Amino acid sequence: MICPNEQDARFAHEKLAACCDAMKHLLLGLQHPKGPVAADIHAIRKLGKSLRGGFSLFSLSATSAREIQAIGRLLSGPRDAVSRLSTWQKLGWNEDHSAASAIISLLEQQAHTAALSPPAETIAWCTDRLDAATKNLQQATPKILAHDLARRVAKLHRKLRKRCRKLELNGKGDFHDARKALKAYLGAIDFLPEGRIPLDPKITEIAEILGDENDLTTLSAWLESHGFTRHFVPSLWIAITQAHRTFQKQAIRDVAALASARES
Repeated sequence: MICPNEQDARFAHEKLAACCDAMKHLLLGLQHPKGPVAADIHAIRKLGKSLRGGFSLFSLSATSAREIQAIGRLLSGPRDAVSRLSTWQKLGWNEDHSAASAIISLLEQQAHTAALSPPAETIAWCTDRLDAATKNLQQATPKILAHDLARRVAKLHRKLRKRCRKLELNGKGDFHDARKALKAYLGAIDFLPEGRIPLDPKITEIAEILGDENDLTTLSAWLESHGFTRHFVPSLWIAITQAHRTFQKQAIRDVAALASARES
């Protein structure tokens, strides 16, 4: 693996600062929206996930990354509702029309709130969190951050490989852990100069599959908590189990193919 240097650290530091500025612009824009804010909230959360990956390049996971995580969690409700609706539509289950109608009607109602702007106090709290994250970043100079940048990148890569090797059908939490490790690694190297660490396109495909698998897990938890249990809609849960296995098998195959390609 190519070892990042001080120049790479400076590049990452500047890109992190720019992304913090972009997030603040989006947050402040929620105060006086000109229309539905679902797209802006999605952009904020997506940018936040990227920032957390970038902060993991440096020793800022317990400070800046945690501040950004708090913003994502606070704004997660409306966006998660949109994601659940999308996942439900992809599942395409309608064997019990009465249950399917009840589910999609409720999902659509909850997703509608994603178009509403958060209260001003909520936006202010998020801005405070972002300011704290930015301050921590500013106090760490690129020269200091570059000291063990290569070690941190290598550590993220080792964790990713370890998590992916553990994947097996129905492994509790393994796919979620692999997804988190993959997001952290991809998010981190995205803040390095383009092409600095070459990526096999298969890694991005695996990330998408693990994302779909995780979305299905999130939808399953929602269904359970809203009374659509295996007792009342058994055929729905058969469909969900089959979809889970399809995603898991594909992820396992792709991870194996990627490992085989590296060894050859």
